[in-house]
Amino acid sequence: MAADPCATGTLRPVKFSKDDKLLLSWVGTVNEKMAAKIDAAFEAHKGRAKSVELSLHSCGGRTDYMAEAIGVLTNIKKTITLTTVVEPGSTCASACIPVFLASDRRRAAMSSLWFFHRSWRYQLKGGVDAVLTAAPGAYTVDGFLNRFYAPSGLSPDWLKHLKQVIENNDGYWQTGRDLWDAKSGIITETIGDIQPQDARPVYLAPAPGCTTMCRG
Repeated sequence: MAADPCATGTLRPVKFSKDDKLLLSWVGTVNEKMAAKIDAAFEAHKGRAKSVELSLHSCGGRTDYMAEAIGVLTNIKKTITLTTVVEPGSTCASACIPVFLASDRRRAAMSSLWFFHRSWRYQLKGGVDAVLTAAPGAYTVDGFLNRFYAPSGLSPDWLKHLKQVIENNDGYWQTGRDLWDAKSGIITETIGDIQPQDARPVYLAPAPGCTTMCRG
């Protein structure tokens, strides 16, 4: 995915799959519009939708906006099957991760990129102010992990390891494969990293003077 995960977050145009799955895609920061945009898209299309899939490509954002988005997703999954997705080459960092964890079915590619940290303000590439796991006076690392990670059925041993790493370092980069191989519980299903060939016919303009035979 070529879009910038640290750009201003936006919900891409809504799509439906052939089996009436509502396909939502959030690209960019977790911002003040995220919860409302997702909620409005679901409300507008829930009459047709048989399930919902939310794709994420985000380097994070503020915890208050994150919590609002989680609230919307929690309400959605009360009435319909919800899946969160991080596609091949996409990023889910900092505040994006609890949003991803809001779903019981969580799919991600082995080549996806993840970033965990404890700093309450951390400048990722692009100058994003990512408010994270220990906002002064609001969250301890334990409190944050217990509230936004543990309820999703993550491995207690892996969470203990994560806490130790982020308390003693500036951050922790992981690939989807790292998380899957560690049996962290972050990802419940994997996505292949091979991009399928487009089955649609591709028209190649014939060279000047080319006859029917040389066009194939």
